[in-house]
Amino acid sequence: MNVAALQDMTILFVDDEEVAQEQMKLVLSSFCKSTICVGSADHALKVLEERRPDIVLTDIRMPGLSGIELLTAIKQKDPAVAVVIVSAHSEPDYLLDAFRHKADGYLLKPFNFHEMLELLSDIATQKVAAKMETTQGGAKNEFLLRILDTLGGRRAEIIEYVINHLDANNMFNGTYDEVAEALGASKPTVVATFQVLLEKNVLVRIKYGTYRMNMNGSG
Repeated sequence: MNVAALQDMTILFVDDEEVAQEQMKLVLSSFCKSTICVGSADHALKVLEERRPDIVLTDIRMPGLSGIELLTAIKQKDPAVAVVIVSAHSEPDYLLDAFRHKADGYLLKPFNFHEMLELLSDIATQKVAAKMETTQGGAKNEFLLRILDTLGGRRAEIIEYVINHLDANNMFNGTYDEVAEALGASKPTVVATFQVLLEKNVLVRIKYGTYRMNMNGSG
């Protein structure tokens, strides 16, 4: 259970019972960046616009809009928000309804707080990983555009290939022959491109066939 990922999360809890709200606030405040508790789906939709929570836990049966209706509304507005349905009822229809409307999880009352934290931690970990992937992808795209200003033709394809095959540590593993074969390019063109990138400090040779991409290269 990676509870550390929860430290970056804002969680919205929706339940018309004040005791349940107090309990949830007490438990989650130690793990999350922020915990917001409201008593209705209508109030929850306002909070969604104003605070943009990462995860919503909602009771399934409330006055006004139900938890399923709230789930549907949230997914229409912002599919990236994770929604966990909470219910005191274990009938299979509730569970099927929840997942039919793309719920990210299902919890039963009375709460097993260990199971709840485990579920929320899993969701938070996935969100953090997705955010990191998006951020790194954006940085690589911006970096690629800067490099393309000085390279053209097959050289642009070669550097794009290298960037798209970096691992999580910005390392590229591949020989000149492998790159040439993958792109259908001539080996001299690949060698010349790598030499330019090494001269510009965009690539740093670690050993034969292994390079580190310097994302802050001098260009």
